[in-house]
Amino acid sequence: MAEKNASPQSHAHEITRIPVGTEVRAAYLFSEKDVRIDGTFTGDIITSGKLIIGETGYIYGNICCKNADIYGRIDGDVIIGDTLMLQSTCIFKGLLQTHKLSVERGARFNGTCKIITQEEYQKMEEEFKGSSPETENSKNNTK
Repeated sequence: MAEKNASPQSHAHEITRIPVGTEVRAAYLFSEKDVRIDGTFTGDIITSGKLIIGETGYIYGNICCKNADIYGRIDGDVIIGDTLMLQSTCIFKGLLQTHKLSVERGARFNGTCKIITQEEYQKMEEEFKGSSPETENSKNNTK
């Protein structure tokens, strides 16, 4: 039975989800909220929140986010503003730039890692957002 008096805070922690069995191909996904991928996503992801890639999740593209927990697979370049946690089931291939890194035993990492400052992240985040198709379209429309 549904609760009649659901609190306004029940929607306070909304999450963008791509469930198991779903495949999305897009130029990019932009979200101000947390993002969870349990299916397949091809394209770039930009989020001000946390990115979680579940054990069945796969991302083929570039990522820019504040925090991330990776249980699944990534093929691409990743920029993390605070903490990246590579879990034991993770398979990572690409260039990683993060402020803090935690790697659990069993995680597979094939790439390059650079530890960055918060200031470096902010600059990279602006550049990443500036290269998104939406930003490019708005630049072209103002010419």
